Amino acid sequence: MGSAIHAASMRTKGEHASLMISLECIGYFSDQPGSQSHPVRLLNAVYPTVGNFIALVGFYEDGAVARQVKSSMQAATQLPIHSINAPGFVVGVDFSDHLNYHNEGFVGMMLTDTAFFRNKAYHTPQDTADRLDYVRMAEVVNAAHAAVLAHVAGKVQRN
Repeated sequence: MGSAIHAASMRTKGEHASLMISLECIGYFSDQPGSQSHPVRLLNAVYPTVGNFIALVGFYEDGAVARQVKSSMQAATQLPIHSINAPGFVVGVDFSDHLNYHNEGFVGMMLTDTAFFRNKAYHTPQDTADRLDYVRMAEVVNAAHAAVLAHVAGKVQRN
């Protein structure tokens, strides 16, 4: 994976990244009840079962940074944003390139529409561009941009 090589190269060179955000499947939304599933049924009690939100996913020890990123994003969009910070053994927490940065000691997070937990056509021939919600996808990008600007401005600190 290119991200593993890049993150290892940064660590080897002594370079620092204060935050890596992976945009992983950010364009599939559904307002239908029951359109969102979760890796563990227990999560249905905590997270929505309607797939009309974006998820910020990170590792447990980066919870303070995640709260700041989520807050910055929420200030920039009306799109619902839900987050989870959990140990790597929780299914889905390590499903993107942010894992490779985390493994090298950097803070890495994933923004996702939750992929196959929502999009039942994920990675099938029916997984086509016309199924994407470009308006909400743009909202995700704008909110991520706001979070990066806030981070660069020093509003996000790693504890």
